[in-house]
Amino acid sequence: MSEPEDDDTRAFLAISDKDIFDEAKDRLEICATFESQDRNRAKNEILFREGENHWDSNYVTTASEETPELVINLTDALCMRVENNLREQERSGKAHPVSDGAQIEIADIINGIGRHVEVRSEAQVAYDQAAKSAITHGWGYFRLIAEYSHPRSMQKDLRILPIRNVFSVYMDPGAIMPSGYDQNWCLLSNKMPRPEYRRRYPTAINAAWSDADRGSGVDDWEDREYIRLAEYFRIREKGEKLYGIRNLASGQERTLFKSEMPEELASGWVIEGARDSVRRAVEWFRLNGRKVVERQQVPGSWIPVFRVEGNVVDIDGRVTRRGMIRSMMDPQRMVDYGEVAKIRRLGLTPQAPWVAAEGQLDGHPEWTDSNRTAYPVLIYKAVTIMTGQGEVPLPPPARQPPAQIEQGFSEFVQGMRTNLLAVAGMPNDPGADKQQVVSGAAIDRRQTLSDQSHLQYAKGETSAITQCWRVMVEWIPSYFNEPGRVQRIIGEDSTPQMVTLNQKDPNDPVNKVINDLSVGRYDVVMDTGPSFETKRQEGAENLIDLLKIPALAEIISKVAPDLVFRSIDHPYMQEIADRLVAQTPDGLKKIMKDLPERARDIVTALSNENAALKQSLQQAQVEQKYGIAKAHLAATTKAHDTEESNLTKRIDTQTRAHTERFKAMLQSHTKLSEAEIDGMVKLLDTHAKAGHEAEAADKLIEAGEHAEQGA
Repeated sequence: MSEPEDDDTRAFLAISDKDIFDEAKDRLEICATFESQDRNRAKNEILFREGENHWDSNYVTTASEETPELVINLTDALCMRVENNLREQERSGKAHPVSDGAQIEIADIINGIGRHVEVRSEAQVAYDQAAKSAITHGWGYFRLIAEYSHPRSMQKDLRILPIRNVFSVYMDPGAIMPSGYDQNWCLLSNKMPRPEYRRRYPTAINAAWSDADRGSGVDDWEDREYIRLAEYFRIREKGEKLYGIRNLASGQERTLFKSEMPEELASGWVIEGARDSVRRAVEWFRLNGRKVVERQQVPGSWIPVFRVEGNVVDIDGRVTRRGMIRSMMDPQRMVDYGEVAKIRRLGLTPQAPWVAAEGQLDGHPEWTDSNRTAYPVLIYKAVTIMTGQGEVPLPPPARQPPAQIEQGFSEFVQGMRTNLLAVAGMPNDPGADKQQVVSGAAIDRRQTLSDQSHLQYAKGETSAITQCWRVMVEWIPSYFNEPGRVQRIIGEDSTPQMVTLNQKDPNDPVNKVINDLSVGRYDVVMDTGPSFETKRQEGAENLIDLLKIPALAEIISKVAPDLVFRSIDHPYMQEIADRLVAQTPDGLKKIMKDLPERARDIVTALSNENAALKQSLQQAQVEQKYGIAKAHLAATTKAHDTEESNLTKRIDTQTRAHTERFKAMLQSHTKLSEAEIDGMVKLLDTHAKAGHEAEAADKLIEAGEHAEQGA
């Protein structure tokens, strides 16, 4: 039973095949005309990188008929160095929650599905192929498709595919962004030989060719030899009302177009506002040279064809794209010419001619190839000439000195190589000059300069992968929408995990959907850097260094002992980590999450029993420690009391001895003081008596003097 058609579907199906075919035909012609110069140059550059067209018709730089036109193909080697440098950097997208109920947990699931798509697609092949084309001639492509997971599946999955033939893509010339995400249409076209087309599609109306079809205006789409098969993407914009709704209970906000609004909002949801907006619809058609044979509306709002761009310049509206080869063609030709010229000079060295008199070589034809054949003996005919002194024999044939390489010829060839490396954006290899001393820091600096010279290719590849992830984030809710779908997701460490999507929670009163991928708006950022294996090796070294610190080693051993072993790339490390993971609470929860329900019950019961035993053991250990401590405290207290009693006795004895000595000293000082006092009293008495006697003498003398004056 088919699903009911909405207004958009009916409008899409009503578009006539003729309108689509004419539109696709006109747009293919527009793109082919716009890119004609770049396409012609790109074909020559691709052939040049493969070693063709290195020699032109110029009489200066063209070898002679006797000299081979050698190709010293340095351009391919230099381009390969840039490609391999890009391959060393792992680029992967990451979905970040933005709004409309987006969650970090759902973003992690989307990231896991995206890595799953990259793994099943071998996406690195597509990325590398597009980057190679950009490096060679300036642009490359890859694409995203939806397909059934396998022939016996009813579920669809996503796949990233390379586009090896860049000339099969005709992208909207109005797209100016490097990844082409602003394109409004795109054609993927290939010409198939008519016998092969007839074998694959025997019932098609144009399986056979008729001369009546000639001149119908579709000669570029089919002729007697080939027929064009094309996929045509276009974006159709339609004005539509956009509503904002909000959940009164949780405060969650969402936006829905009018065509997405249910007839009645769920309980608790109210309309907050509305505005006029534009809805983009991506339409896809398959064309077989004369008509539309299939059509489909593609989810999302972007065309799933992505461009990796190199060097771009816009001059008066004429866009020119180029890679590395175009600038290296002339320097490469000069290298080829210089090497061939040097070989030509060196080739003349063994062909130095012999000089002989006429008749000396008669009858000895071996002299004619003596430059190429090693003869043990060369015989010549003796010839004499008449002089004034008679007949004189001529000297034997003499070999002329070989052609000499002109001074500076080697410098010329080396200069051409230097020019090629300079144009390629690569410094000279360190150590080419034997007299030059180059440090490790200088080598790293030169490598950094080389990487910076080609950063535009890394940026172009990153931009295309980012856009691919944006389209995947839009497609995932549409193609992974089955209720209860069990899906593989892959973590950053390449570890797979199975999750259930779009599952209703039976314990929730409103049947909340667990892992609902249709809710929320997510944006994409790029994670660029070394591969996870390189990061894991660096992480293992850092963890081992941390374990040398005792405090950190104790914490790591308790919290995450398994992570240390998982980071080490060595046999049996994963097995050891699996045995250690159950010793941590988080690890045990992770293990139980993947177990059947009965197994989880058994593990839970054993875990509870183990926890009770551990608690009892800890209590017994505490009690044992407490008893030992109590006995030790009693013994210590008794010893302390004994020591305190002895100390008191010693203090009493010492105190009495000090007291007796003090008393003796005091008595001695007291006796001494009494004797000193008696002496002082006597001394004072003596002084007093002497004073009285002196005073009496003075009075007698004074009386005698008065008596004499009276007489």
